[in-house]
Amino acid sequence: MSMEQCVKLQQKTIDTTFDAVIAGGGLSGIMAAIAAARENKKVILIEKQGYLGGMATAGLISPFMNYCERNSQTVANAGLFSALLKRMYDIGALETPTSRTFREQLLKIVLDKMLQETDVKVLLHAYLSAVNCENGTVRSVTVSTVSGNIEIRGKYFIDATGDGNLFALAGMEYYLRNGPEDYSQPMTTCFNVINADWDKFDLTKMNKLYARYQSEGKIKNPRENILVFSSPIKHLMHFNTTRIVKKDPCDVEDLTEAEMIGREQVYEIFNFLKEHADGMQNIELINIADEIGVRESRRVRGLYQLTEEDLLSTKKFADSIARGTYDIDIHNPNGTGTVIKQIPPHDYYTVPYRCLVPCESKNLLVAGRAISSTHQAHSSVRVMPITSCIGEAAGIAAAIACETGCAVKDVPVGRLHAALDKYGGLY
Repeated sequence: MSMEQCVKLQQKTIDTTFDAVIAGGGLSGIMAAIAAARENKKVILIEKQGYLGGMATAGLISPFMNYCERNSQTVANAGLFSALLKRMYDIGALETPTSRTFREQLLKIVLDKMLQETDVKVLLHAYLSAVNCENGTVRSVTVSTVSGNIEIRGKYFIDATGDGNLFALAGMEYYLRNGPEDYSQPMTTCFNVINADWDKFDLTKMNKLYARYQSEGKIKNPRENILVFSSPIKHLMHFNTTRIVKKDPCDVEDLTEAEMIGREQVYEIFNFLKEHADGMQNIELINIADEIGVRESRRVRGLYQLTEEDLLSTKKFADSIARGTYDIDIHNPNGTGTVIKQIPPHDYYTVPYRCLVPCESKNLLVAGRAISSTHQAHSSVRVMPITSCIGEAAGIAAAIACETGCAVKDVPVGRLHAALDKYGGLY
């Protein structure tokens, strides 16, 4: 007779009321968590994947976009982002201290260690599924886990989900697409191949053949060219070249279809290269991103909406919390073509704190690409060096609000700037 004992699920609870609850373990959420914790606040970081890093790891998004002023080595994105780069170099995730391509598997380890060195409670495999919000005050969030649904209470909250899931579930208003008849920027599924011979590979030749095949209907991918990057790993090529258009990343049915279309395009490009490209006859497909790359989805309606004119005129706001130098970079939401508008050389624009504050919020901040911006401005502010700095500022602001008991819109900018100065942040 079996002596095994049957059991039933024991509902897990977390009884702590946290000073700061951060949803989303991408770089923006990680920086927010570390920044709040180093101010001696009780912090929890919630992440849906089994590892940290967001698009840098789950999405295979590499390299980091330029974090210096154009035509210059003057750094624009520093603070915790600079600390991250140093840690990545120390473990071998970067080849040199200023490399921008990285080993994403080692980045996972770096991020684990950075969080483990703090008092941040990290909850992986925790999917944000509900928000309890009353008159602009978020009371708690619920996450769905292997241990059941768990309610997490907090004094202040930061939405670093990228898609704005927390503020959307809280019932707050947001922008979506570039108008009612348009679509968000297309999604991309990144992938890696090995055994590539860079010396023999001729990208110009391949793009000409790619364009011909596309015109003949032999290539379904609507992107206008093949976009490939080198890697610290010898004979590895990283491709950011699929383009899934006219799908809503905030609609679960569209998102499911987009994931499948993305993998179909990966296989199409892989076979095209293997069959036709010199130096690619022996390539093997070793990584398809665990999660499709979403360039644009929800953008919160904040106290200020950052605009294209703000960026191109390199506007310096009195309540700035981060700098940006990346181009306006709009992949055609409807298909082929990419619009690029460069930020002036030897200069930077700034991101005002008000873009992090939802109009309807008393205790919720937004960090990362879902801050308040137009479709055009969002195409620049969305990249990881910039969102890392936004996250750090959001974490500091939440800590200050917790200390003073004020609404997030009333956080003293002077105190926020003093803390950024203390930790090497640039704004």
